[in-house]
Amino acid sequence: MSDRKAYSAEELQKLRDAVSLLESYKFSNVFGDISGSLQKVVDVIEISSNSQDGDQYDFVHPEKAPHFKGGEYLVQIINAIREEKVVRIYYHPFYEDKPYFSEVHPYLLKEYRNRWYMIGLNDFKGQLRTYALDRIRDLVLSDIPYQKHNFSAKDYFRHSIGIIAPGGEPVKTRIAVQKTQAQYMITQPWHESQNIDEETEDEIIFSFRVHPTYEFISLILSYGKDLRVLEPTSLIADLCQHLEVMSAYYRDIG
Repeated sequence: MSDRKAYSAEELQKLRDAVSLLESYKFSNVFGDISGSLQKVVDVIEISSNSQDGDQYDFVHPEKAPHFKGGEYLVQIINAIREEKVVRIYYHPFYEDKPYFSEVHPYLLKEYRNRWYMIGLNDFKGQLRTYALDRIRDLVLSDIPYQKHNFSAKDYFRHSIGIIAPGGEPVKTRIAVQKTQAQYMITQPWHESQNIDEETEDEIIFSFRVHPTYEFISLILSYGKDLRVLEPTSLIADLCQHLEVMSAYYRDIG
């Protein structure tokens, strides 16, 4: 016999109601929409409830998110944001040899690619900074006064894909994508500014208003020969440099 719990129709309906309720609130003031994660829980439970003892469901493979470090700080940071408290973190970035202390006025928790990030004001530098929770080694409350900030997550990330948010207005980016691949972009847009400018026999021309961050360039490169950048020339030059370096890795092979 399986030890898997069988959920009643009433229990499943309560879960669906909870998803709908959370979806209406969005929780945007704290850490964005989590209803999608709850909906996955409902989907998995419904699959489980319709299975029979011993079924392995090899024909159903939901995507599994890896366990992430730093989750133990989520509640502390949420409470600090709500109560307007400063946090003192012992932080170890990937690019530093040793961790260091920072005092941060937290404003937002943001998830991106199964990692959580805290966006807040660095007290020493007086600038907004992004901190990955999996790079925090310790976190305690600080007794320094909390500085309120006219922070808007929507405005801060308006022209960004991912977690990096440069300031200023970005220039228009236009790309041409082969029609077979363009359908993926149409059904799952990269960014809210994505627009179809024109369509040819073989390609669809998309435009964006986003900063050319690492995440955006990575998306472009992931389409390989099926995508070409039309403008701006600065992005084209950056991509050429990337491709030259990549080409050099394999030039002497074989």
